[in-house]
Amino acid sequence: MKYFIHGRQPERAAFLSLVKKISGRLAVLVELALGLSLIEATIWTAGGTQRVLFWISAAWLLLAAVLAVRRGKPSGLKPPPWRMALLVVGLTLLLAALALIAAATLHTLHGLFGTRAPLLHASVYLVWALVQQYIQQSFFFVRIEALSGNRPLTSFLTALLFGLVHLPNPVLMLVTFLGDWVLSELFRRYRSSWPLAFAHGVMGLTIAVTVPDQLHHHMRVGLGYLRYR
Repeated sequence: MKYFIHGRQPERAAFLSLVKKISGRLAVLVELALGLSLIEATIWTAGGTQRVLFWISAAWLLLAAVLAVRRGKPSGLKPPPWRMALLVVGLTLLLAALALIAAATLHTLHGLFGTRAPLLHASVYLVWALVQQYIQQSFFFVRIEALSGNRPLTSFLTALLFGLVHLPNPVLMLVTFLGDWVLSELFRRYRSSWPLAFAHGVMGLTIAVTVPDQLHHHMRVGLGYLRYR
């Protein structure tokens, strides 16, 4: 009898390991679904309901960030390798300059719409770009990576998800899908969001002043895009 019980130990350990693995994946999936649902609900509502959902979403994402730190998970806010930083910053500035030249040539270059303090608006947007990049990589990317186990596929899925979040804005859907695919690949290799946030912010502002406002509706998504006048 003693031999029989001990003989079952490896099978029991394997079963418990499988249960732990499945429960861990389910927990990650629930976190992803809840985060995405809150973001989509915020995007597709307006007024007081949107403000309430925004703060609920912010609280949930902040809680997820704190729990990730307590679990020892990477935050994505470590200093980047200097070569990676120079590459991203240099290419971003080059692309922005080319876009500005093209817009000036095509007579589509314009100021930021809807703001009397463009420098303050641009500064706030750069901070918001860092927040978005953190959400994309440190929340969505790492969880999709845990589920897929395929890092190149993770970059594609994260970019696809980020593009779909910008429905129904055709300009931002295309740009965010392609841009975030590249940024996710960089995050996959270097695990730092700082240069990526810079690229996100600068290119976002570049699109805002080079693409006609009637095409991107003042960079709005969801219900805001449909109601834009």
